Amino acid sequence: MNKVIRESQKFTLCNGAVLLFCMDTSVLPTQSNSNIAQNIQTRGIIYNDLCEDSFDTKVPLNTNPLSIAGFTLVELLVTLSVFAIILTLIVPSLRTMILNNRLTSNLDSLVSSLNYARGVALDRAVNVAVCPLGSPGSTSCGANWGSGWIVVTQPVAGTPTLLKTHQTSVNDPVITSNVSSVVFDPHGLSTTQSNFTICDNRGNAFARSAMVLATGFVQSGTTPGQAVWNNGALNCP
Repeated sequence: MNKVIRESQKFTLCNGAVLLFCMDTSVLPTQSNSNIAQNIQTRGIIYNDLCEDSFDTKVPLNTNPLSIAGFTLVELLVTLSVFAIILTLIVPSLRTMILNNRLTSNLDSLVSSLNYARGVALDRAVNVAVCPLGSPGSTSCGANWGSGWIVVTQPVAGTPTLLKTHQTSVNDPVITSNVSSVVFDPHGLSTTQSNFTICDNRGNAFARSAMVLATGFVQSGTTPGQAVWNNGALNCP
């Protein structure tokens, strides 16, 4: 019977970790202990299933306790405080930007509809009106610009045609005007000058304006709170 010899070898890895191997040399090819160690080191073969008992392997993956430490309570509180301060600075500016964009969007939509109506009047040689929205889908004008507006043809003879509808939502800015409708004739001219004021709940200082000249030219104001037709202060309802 072959004599069972338990061998153990200790190897030091490049990161300072120590591996302890135990093995039964009776099942290995006949060779010296030094050759066995060399084979294990050079070939990377670990004969852990050849031992009678399981071996204990201790590999300290990181010997620096500071590198595996988590956040302390103080660090967490400081981080949350800084985050709260940043939010208090960003949120008001973000709200102002959103409201300004909403005003600009409604102004651009109105100006776009007015220019579109003038273009159709010239192209089709027909009267085209821009007026407050009445009932959705109807060619009849309403009485309140704040509900939205429609673009509709007004032929001398025949049935009016609904060309475009813009319906405002509850949170949209409020539009007011000095006219009940803007009508472009087949030459692209308007019957009279029309002034529009667009306001939100911030009042006069942030209001926007637009106008339609009797020549049919549509112009929007670039300065908040200032009327494009006379550079005076805007008055919100």
